[in-house]
Amino acid sequence: MPRLLIVICLVLLAGHRLARADTPVESPALAAATRLLDQAKAESAAGCTDRSDVLVRVLCTKQLRVGLRTYYPGFSVRDEQGAFSGFEPDIGRRIAAFLGVSFVPVVVNPKDRIPILVGNQADLVIATMGDTTQRSAAVRFIRPHYYASQTAIVGHASSPVSDWADIAGRTVCLPLGSNSNIEFVRHHVRIMTFDSPEQLMDALRFDECAFIVQDDTFFARSLAEPAWAAHYAIKFRFAPLPWGMAVTRENTTQFAALLDDLSVVYHADGTLLDLAKAHRLDLAFLLGEQAKWHDPTCLDVNGTPQERCLLPSVSDSEATDLSIVAPYVSSLEQAATSWFGITIDLSLFRNRTTFGLVLEGILFTLSLVLGTQLSTAFFALGFSRLMTGGGDKVRRAVGLFTAVGQVTPLPLLLFFVYVIAGGLLHYSARVAWVAAVFAIGLYNGSNAARAIDEAHRTLLHRETTPGSGTVEGNTRSFFRAVSLASVQLVAFLINAAKGSPAAGMIGVPDFLNVVTDLTASSADRMTVYLILLVFYVGMVSLLIVLLTMLRRLLARQMLGNG
Repeated sequence: MPRLLIVICLVLLAGHRLARADTPVESPALAAATRLLDQAKAESAAGCTDRSDVLVRVLCTKQLRVGLRTYYPGFSVRDEQGAFSGFEPDIGRRIAAFLGVSFVPVVVNPKDRIPILVGNQADLVIATMGDTTQRSAAVRFIRPHYYASQTAIVGHASSPVSDWADIAGRTVCLPLGSNSNIEFVRHHVRIMTFDSPEQLMDALRFDECAFIVQDDTFFARSLAEPAWAAHYAIKFRFAPLPWGMAVTRENTTQFAALLDDLSVVYHADGTLLDLAKAHRLDLAFLLGEQAKWHDPTCLDVNGTPQERCLLPSVSDSEATDLSIVAPYVSSLEQAATSWFGITIDLSLFRNRTTFGLVLEGILFTLSLVLGTQLSTAFFALGFSRLMTGGGDKVRRAVGLFTAVGQVTPLPLLLFFVYVIAGGLLHYSARVAWVAAVFAIGLYNGSNAARAIDEAHRTLLHRETTPGSGTVEGNTRSFFRAVSLASVQLVAFLINAAKGSPAAGMIGVPDFLNVVTDLTASSADRMTVYLILLVFYVGMVSLLIVLLTMLRRLLARQMLGNG
């Protein structure tokens, strides 16, 4: 009998322990999220207004609009029927289920995900967006973050590239709007931008790009395929970046706090980890976060995550590294909005690094234009002097050389000179500048020399020049021919200035090139390109005025001497 009682007691005790193990214990973070949801439900029952918290409006509409990307394997992919699958849509569905509302996907991309959110076209964005200080000024990131990545440079497996020095001066293809794009400009790497990741993969596959750039998470599935991994590899990584869900900064106090609490819950109970496993994602970051949020010391008594346990926004220097013109830039942006009702983006001039690159581009452009003016004048006067004053053999040889300069397209001539210069010297921006000055000067100088030679022929047929057999007579007739062809000479000098932006194709960091690179990380490029247009129009117009004045001065002097 005593033994039977002991057995019964043990069974009851084991059952009690089993019951306790099967009974979920509500975490402080889940309790906090539930309280916020109940409060919002009570407010939504009383009615919604434009000023209501986004959480209340979501409950009123019974829809959670989530911004998602359409192609990012493992994270978010939209099929031909419009259905979304991946880690991020699954997170959105879990949140919608917790709120008791329907899940409504909204298509976004790296360029428009923040404008769509701020424009109230989505309630929440989960779109592989890194948490940076610049973006944090525009939207409110949910923390703890749901994932993290590094930027990876991928190329042919046989390529000996391993760091920044190996790709300096080369062209790399990357996605438009990526926060890391500025790093390539800072390291003097030429860039080509694409709108979507799948375009990058196609460009690599068809050898349009030797290197492509994207978060390392994007390449995980491709690298798992033996055929793909046999040809391509990650050359190096940089810029670790936490990814965050984001909401607007206005009217989201309750919504953001609830999502913060849910993020803690989903890390701690393994929800995010299980979703990532289902899509074969790298789990290192999520395993670390799960261990962190199991630690009760990372939460206060109300279930709110402690700041010391949260990852900070990654500094992109926009907020702290301000240029000397930053205050004026902000005032100009505000004036454009208040006076004309338009929004302009002059952020390139606000940051010290980007502003320095813009100044460098302007100086390169001005020096390039000056160099092309001198080289065009040199080739024009030099070739025409040899053609008008040299012997028959010299004349034929120079005529043949200038004919090549005339008929060869400028881009092809630039590339040809660039290849020669690159073969003789180690590539640098200065070498590219010299090659561009030579090629543009040769192209326009050859045409101007032909015009001067034709003017000289006209003079010989029109009159007999006194002392034609002497050096003095030949010199006088040459300068008269230059004066007669001055309109054509000025035209080709102006053409040389207008052709200077073509130097960007061989890596000269002129204003156009720098702006093209810098705006690769910007969603709005119209304002900066308008400034670029005004700059080139103003520069060429000033040159036209100066050259016209110089031509008239030379013409008067020639008439006086004649």
